[in-house]
Amino acid sequence: MQDYQDFHHVINQFPEGEKSFIEIPFEVGPQIERIDVSYHFPFGGGGSVIDLGVAQHGRMRGWTGAERGHITLEADRVTPGYDKGPLAGAWHVVLGVVKIGPECKVDLHIRLTPKRARWLVGDLHSHSEHSDGGVTVLDAIYRARGSRLDYVAITDHNTVSQNAICADDPGILVIPAMELTSYYGHTNFLGLHRPVDDWRCRSPQDVADKMQEARSKGATIVINHPFQNSAGGRWQAGFDVAFDAYEIWNGNWSVMNEQGLAFWQELLVAGRRIPATGGSDFHLKNRRRHGYPANRLYADDGSIASILKAVRDGRNVVTFSPDATMVKPVDEAGLMFGDRVAAGTPLALGFTGLVAGDEIRVVTEAGVVQTRTAERSELTLERVFSGRFLRFEVWRGREPVLFSNPFYA
Repeated sequence: MQDYQDFHHVINQFPEGEKSFIEIPFEVGPQIERIDVSYHFPFGGGGSVIDLGVAQHGRMRGWTGAERGHITLEADRVTPGYDKGPLAGAWHVVLGVVKIGPECKVDLHIRLTPKRARWLVGDLHSHSEHSDGGVTVLDAIYRARGSRLDYVAITDHNTVSQNAICADDPGILVIPAMELTSYYGHTNFLGLHRPVDDWRCRSPQDVADKMQEARSKGATIVINHPFQNSAGGRWQAGFDVAFDAYEIWNGNWSVMNEQGLAFWQELLVAGRRIPATGGSDFHLKNRRRHGYPANRLYADDGSIASILKAVRDGRNVVTFSPDATMVKPVDEAGLMFGDRVAAGTPLALGFTGLVAGDEIRVVTEAGVVQTRTAERSELTLERVFSGRFLRFEVWRGREPVLFSNPFYA
């Protein structure tokens, strides 16, 4: 159960009368993820009008007048009318006293929600009409919300204009992004509104330089569909470059994904710690749907920074859809995918959303070392860690439905 901080204030004295402001202070610590402010005052026949806003460090962070009785603020998503940004610091609820009716009283509630680790699901690779996606940014966000995603990255080709459009929907996080699209392969830059000053690449070395530039600014970098069967889509810039993850599953399962999976296994066997991701690569013309495949990430909190940290740490399970087959450590407070594990450590994994006949594969540097056939929708698999890495796959016939990232020695 979360340890909320709740504050209740009753304001029934208005010493400066109408056309004045009343400020109620509260402090937000670094462990807080979300601020909720609710208020009520008599209106209608009572005739009172009390406006609402909030300020941080003496600067207004938003104002909604008397239109809303409840507002929320997080670092990366807020009620429309309020600014995104860090939460820690000195705050005030600001009440604008417009009209004082008979027996005017304001009931004010402030709730501070602490950060908590949890699973979030989303899509790290999709497009809009700002390149060749075929839908507006807002339509793309609406479609991602329709797939029940917690977050989506709109990674338009060599442009960042899509990042200027803010969704009036605090129910989904939109990660600023760009897909660097060169003659030598494609790579996503996640988390920045403008990751590079100029995207043009005339050689594989230019691609590497752009990746380094984006990383130096703080971008999380994913190499996309490295075996795509096109001159520019196939990755030709090598793997001794600045990148954080590798897309093993792009859109519908295909030969290029099979090749990408096999090469990822080769990289792991060679001793590389390379987190895997998936992406729908949604374009309207390819009839794909956001979240197919999906990235189900174990994040420290609900912020974009924590989501991208989970990508870099390999705390990710790539699944066929946002809400079907899944695997998690039985003890989520213990070891997690991407972690280093001592030899001899017992691991227990809980699989859910299975279909009878699904094949669970246990994969190490020696290849598939164990298989198990599902007989029901849920299954617990226990294994003692040994070797250099350990990961899990679930296959339904000839197509996959799940890839976990590895535990590492």
